[in-house]
Amino acid sequence: MKKVFVTRKILPDGIELLRNKGFEVLVSSKDEPLTPAELMEKAKNVDAIICTMADSINKEFLEKNTHLKIITNYAVGTNNTDMETAAKLGIKIGNTPDVLTEATAEIAFGLMIAAARNFRSAMQTAERGEWKHFEPLGHLGHALLGKKLGVIGYGRIGQRLGEMAHGAFKMEVRGYKRGDDMNEFLKDLDVLSIHVPLTPETKHIVGIKEIAAMKKTAIIVNTARGDVIDQDALYEALKSGAIFSAGLDVTTPEPLVPTHPLYNLPNVIILPHIGSATYEARRAMSILSAENIINAFLID
Repeated sequence: MKKVFVTRKILPDGIELLRNKGFEVLVSSKDEPLTPAELMEKAKNVDAIICTMADSINKEFLEKNTHLKIITNYAVGTNNTDMETAAKLGIKIGNTPDVLTEATAEIAFGLMIAAARNFRSAMQTAERGEWKHFEPLGHLGHALLGKKLGVIGYGRIGQRLGEMAHGAFKMEVRGYKRGDDMNEFLKDLDVLSIHVPLTPETKHIVGIKEIAAMKKTAIIVNTARGDVIDQDALYEALKSGAIFSAGLDVTTPEPLVPTHPLYNLPNVIILPHIGSATYEARRAMSILSAENIINAFLID
C-alpha cells in the first residue's frame, strides 16, 4: 500500500479519494507548518507528499528523499520547490491551477474596492469610538466606475478580475505584455493588480521606479506573492502619499510580524493570504492534489 503524507490539515475530500483508491494517508497532527527537520523525518517512510507553500522543498530535501514519487503543492505556485533538482531526480511536482481562479479574483476585487474607499481608516474610526457625527470631508475615497485597471500577469486570475471590474464598474482593463514599456503602462492607471508567479524575473517587478511612475491617486493590489513588490518602496510611497492606497493579500515575509510599520498606515489593507479561502476552492484543491498523486502512480 502506497503512503501519502499531508503536511497540514485540509478539507477531507481529497484524503477520502486517496483512501478509496487504496492509499494510506497520514495527516500532520500539528496545526502549524512543520520544521524542516520534522518534514524530513516524515518524508522518510512515505511515497508521496501533499505540502503547502510554507514547506521548503529545496535541493537538500529532494536529494535526501529520492524515493518520493510525487510532491504536490496545495497551491498554484511552486516557488517553494527546487523544480530543477526535482526534474533531475525524476520526482514529479504537482500543483492546483484553475480551481482557485474565482476565489483569488474575488479577493483582488474586494481589496480593490476596500482600498479605493478607505475601508481600513473608516473601520478604525468606528472601532476606536471616534465616530461622533457625519463628516463631509471624512474618509474620502475614489470611485471605480469607468476607471483604468492595469493587470500584470494577465492569466486566468488576472483575466477573471478584469471581467469582474469591467462588468461591475465598466473599468477599462489593460493587461501588461512582456516587452511593453512598464512606465508607459503604469502612468495613467487608477488601479494596478498583480498576478504573476514569483520567479527571479518577477521579483520586485514593481519597485521604486515603477511606483514613482504611477499617479498619486493610484491603488496597488497584490494577491500574487509578496516579493513581486519591493515592500520597502511600497511602504515609503504609502507613507508619503506618493500613491493613494494598497490592498495586500500577500507580504514579505509571511506571516508579517505585528510590529511591521505597514500596519501603522491607515491606507493599506493587509489580509493573511486568504486568496483561495472559500470552501469551494479549498475543496477543489484537496481533490486536485489527490488526483495529482493518483495519476502519478497510474502513469507507471
